Amino acid sequence: MPDTKPPIVRKRSEVRTVPKPTAAENRYTAKTQAVVSAARDKANSVVHSAREWLTPSSEWTTFPHLDSLSTVMFSPLAAHPVYRSESMVKALQLMQQQQTRQNTNNPSSSMISTSRTDLVLHGKMYAWPSSTVLLQADIPEPSSVSLFQGFASAYPSLAKPTKPSSSRKPKQRKKKSNNPNRKDLPRSLTQIISEREKRARDCDKISMQKSSTANEIDQINLQINQLLDNRKALEEKWEKLESKDIQLQLIIDDLNEAILDIEEGESVDGGHRRSKSDVDSADEEDYESGTCFKTLEGHTDDVICVDFNHPKGMMVSSSMDGTVRAWDLYRNKCLGTLEGHQGLVRCLQLDEARLLTGSDDGTIKQWDLSLIEASSSSISSFSVFSSAPSSPSLTAVDSGLINETFTLEGHQSEVTAIFADRNSVVSGSGDKTIKQWDLETQECILTLDVLWASGNSKNIVDSWLDNASSGYGYASHDFVGALQFWDSALASGTSDGKIRMWDLRTGQAHRTLPGHNAPITCLQFDEVHLVSGSLDKTIRIWDLRTGSVFDTLTYTTPVSSLQFNSGKIISSGTSNTIDIYNRTSFQHTSLSGHRNRVNSICFHNDVLASAGSDNVIKMWSI
Repeated sequence: MPDTKPPIVRKRSEVRTVPKPTAAENRYTAKTQAVVSAARDKANSVVHSAREWLTPSSEWTTFPHLDSLSTVMFSPLAAHPVYRSESMVKALQLMQQQQTRQNTNNPSSSMISTSRTDLVLHGKMYAWPSSTVLLQADIPEPSSVSLFQGFASAYPSLAKPTKPSSSRKPKQRKKKSNNPNRKDLPRSLTQIISEREKRARDCDKISMQKSSTANEIDQINLQINQLLDNRKALEEKWEKLESKDIQLQLIIDDLNEAILDIEEGESVDGGHRRSKSDVDSADEEDYESGTCFKTLEGHTDDVICVDFNHPKGMMVSSSMDGTVRAWDLYRNKCLGTLEGHQGLVRCLQLDEARLLTGSDDGTIKQWDLSLIEASSSSISSFSVFSSAPSSPSLTAVDSGLINETFTLEGHQSEVTAIFADRNSVVSGSGDKTIKQWDLETQECILTLDVLWASGNSKNIVDSWLDNASSGYGYASHDFVGALQFWDSALASGTSDGKIRMWDLRTGQAHRTLPGHNAPITCLQFDEVHLVSGSLDKTIRIWDLRTGSVFDTLTYTTPVSSLQFNSGKIISSGTSNTIDIYNRTSFQHTSLSGHRNRVNSICFHNDVLASAGSDNVIKMWSI
């Protein structure tokens, strides 16, 4: 088989980068172009003859690929010179190989013979142009489809897959526009109606949003107007408070001057002027601890409860004789009795000049003791710091909020325990309820049902009835024996011997401290400890952090009253002595002076007041 080599094909970039020819080369190029033109005509004639010769016949049945090759070589897709394509070279090589195999099998049937430079068809030989001439010829730009692209499209099984160049970016297909206003896309009536409905819905949504925005603007305007009204009201209130503050400052200045006058001996005592030296000697008088330096007489029956605001201030006491007496501790006088309750006053609390009393008539009254005006005609002199039974009667005076006396009504039974701060008061009653009152509005703001909170009302009632007949006295009849609150924390002690911790914000009892086995008569608590006294003859000290008993003090008689601070616990019972327990040294001392049992105690700083069943009140230095 003759050695055939495919013509050398160069890239377009190589052909186009040939330097500009000289004049001699131009002349040679002209001659070459003439030869190329002649060769092109000759090639066309050869192709025409080849097409006629390649008409299908029985002689070609032994060449299965000849039809495909002839189609590729001479199909109308090959409008450009086929000898300039790599596909043409491959086709010629394939035909030469087929002819070689055919000649080997049948030397007599020689139809096609190819060499490096000639193509023989039906015995005629045609010469190919030289490769130099072919490489210098202009390569026309493809207008639509190249020969290889046509071949790959017609025969994809024979075309080799090619990978796209990484340097080329893939072409992005243009998205079809959905704009219905495009002139090149006709729209039907249904589409137009659908578009109109969509726009109408959008318009409705915008209208709703506008309406909602307008409503929000109106609400903001209303809020602005309301805030302006509130500001105006607050400004008016501020002006009133400022005016009242100025008046109070003037009153305070006057009171300070009165105090100075009293200290300087300017006040009148029983029609006689006291000298400054007498006042100083009385003030400088120091009593030994445990000494009873004052006794107040005037009640005709057991003194139930007592309270005072200052050792040289005012004291109030209540008695089984049905009277409530006010005492001037500086002048050692009984100012008179407070009338208004229809029953026995079982509990009271004195803060500065404000007095709160709870009575068997189920009411709570507030008194303003600053309205009491002492005069020589209304106050009788007495000796041994006692008052005559003919002390004048003091009634409430109607005035402003602070100065008036008002009554809180709501309990269905006697009021047995009260505790108050500046704004509210909590009261316990024999009707098994605890109520919280607002002192500014004089209304009940909360009611706590002890029976409902206990969940076992029968045992409480039975315990209360049993202890009521035990002979301990009036204290055993108190269903709510004691209570105290601070902020929203309330502690109450009842006749079932249990201490309950209440949350005044919710009205729920969140903790119960069981331990006493008899009615609780008194209690007090601070930030860490709660101290409770009971008819079971014990005082228990509770740790509020753990809810357990920290210490227990045992006595020989039931405990009726107690008070404590960081250094001592002072208590009284059914005996005529007062017990003082030192919390530092753990030592007990006692005060003796009453002729009968001590019912109530109260101390401020180093002064203790005690009320007994011997109808007297004693002041002690502790």
